[in-house]
Amino acid sequence: MLAFIHMHKTGGTTLSHILRSSYGLRHCQVEPWHARSTGPPFSKHDLQRLHRVYPNLKSIAGHRITGYVDLGANGTEFKYFTLMRDPLKLCASRFQYKVQVSRKKNLVFEEWIHQEWPQNHQTKWIAGKADVAEAIRIIQQKNIFVGLTERFDESMVLLKALVANDLNISYRRVNVARKNTIKERLLSTESTRQMLIEAQKADVELYDFVRQELYPTYEREYGPSLEGDVARYRETQRNNFNYWNLTLCRLKHYTLYTPLLHLYRRGVPVV
Repeated sequence: MLAFIHMHKTGGTTLSHILRSSYGLRHCQVEPWHARSTGPPFSKHDLQRLHRVYPNLKSIAGHRITGYVDLGANGTEFKYFTLMRDPLKLCASRFQYKVQVSRKKNLVFEEWIHQEWPQNHQTKWIAGKADVAEAIRIIQQKNIFVGLTERFDESMVLLKALVANDLNISYRRVNVARKNTIKERLLSTESTRQMLIEAQKADVELYDFVRQELYPTYEREYGPSLEGDVARYRETQRNNFNYWNLTLCRLKHYTLYTPLLHLYRRGVPVV
């Protein structure tokens, strides 16, 4: 089974569309059964319940799937993958999202950045804490494929070849910011850029490990045709997007899975 660890503002919504397009009714955007965004992350017990609703499950994705929680159950073999992004740009984008989309117009960056939750988001999503050594250990132990947002097309070609050769990697970009003025201001102003650096030390170290050591192993494993294959992919990547699978996946999600989640959270023993 494919398990996509979807970290915020890394291009993961586009990759989730790829999974929906590829697997249709066999894909699910998951949440923990107990609550959408609070409490423990998605677990093997959540997965066991999910199998009763999705008996032919091929792939799962979601913001509540993490690297540090073991999903293994009943002999299921998992192939984990995720996307990482330049930590400074990621953090600046998350603040921009809060202001533009969440409409927190009065949010002050100098106060927000000193909170614990915006700091080292990517390392904590893998390791459960801002511990780079532990994150690297988990990535290596679980053989988590880590693509790079800044090299998205290349990462998709590598993902298909090295992890899931039945993946349909045609896509259209979604959830893209219309304006990046806030992000660009934070990155270009010396004082706020320094705050970003201080708040993302673990993420910067982990990102450097992926970019300089792990990602090059994927390139070597793929072989010398990578550059040409990526160029051809860019010419054709919109040709085969499966809207029928996308529609079926969403239909089941919103007419069956989401209502069951709501009932379960109200104490109704539905699964």
